[in-house]
Amino acid sequence: MSQIKRRTLKTTPVVLMQPSAAAHILLEGRTLVCLARHGQTDWNLVKRLQGHENVPLNAMGHSQAEILAGLVTDIKNCGVSFAAVCTSPLDRAHETAKYVSKALGLGDPIVVERLIERDYGSLSGLTLEERIQKYPRGERQAGDVEVVPVAAKRMLRAIDDMLEVSDRKTVVGVTHGGIINAVFSRLTQGEIGTGKTLSVNCGLSLVAAGIGEAVPIAFNLQGENAVQFIKKMIHFGAEL
Repeated sequence: MSQIKRRTLKTTPVVLMQPSAAAHILLEGRTLVCLARHGQTDWNLVKRLQGHENVPLNAMGHSQAEILAGLVTDIKNCGVSFAAVCTSPLDRAHETAKYVSKALGLGDPIVVERLIERDYGSLSGLTLEERIQKYPRGERQAGDVEVVPVAAKRMLRAIDDMLEVSDRKTVVGVTHGGIINAVFSRLTQGEIGTGKTLSVNCGLSLVAAGIGEAVPIAFNLQGENAVQFIKKMIHFGAEL
């Protein structure tokens, strides 16, 4: 049997715009949208595609969600007024969002249907090895997968939905790795995103939205790096 080739996707944070520039575009009237991937599931551990399958968080996922809630609280303490926490309808995202929403004192997270993960069709439920064996030519061979351009367009509409429920004020959206990668692939013309990067569990990615197409600011921020980045944006005048 031939050896299965594994691609190594980057998980490191990517800063697409310096805090001073990010503050400038926000001052033009855009809103900061913070996109977070849900916490870990057992399917994540074995690289089994989840898609629309409703897989719950595992113990590590709950711990990661608590850490994300603490991170967002630290960002709030820098002077950010979060107006809402939105979530995909799938349990792994909704469970994660509840930790964040509770920490911010915002009540139950608001379900935004368009934040659901990409639909992987026949690939859903398969591990990497199973996908390669059954569909060696990938998504096109499966034929029923939501393609990246369609997923990215849906995610941009989800961002508009979040702006509506938050009254165009700073908002958190808890969603999924595939859909985050899809929209960043579109917004960076393929520089990062699908096929190149992996959105880590409970990583934070930032976009500025509300005027024209969303503008990517940063991808996969974690821990103190996220806090310091947003603190610098505030220093340069961003009103969050």
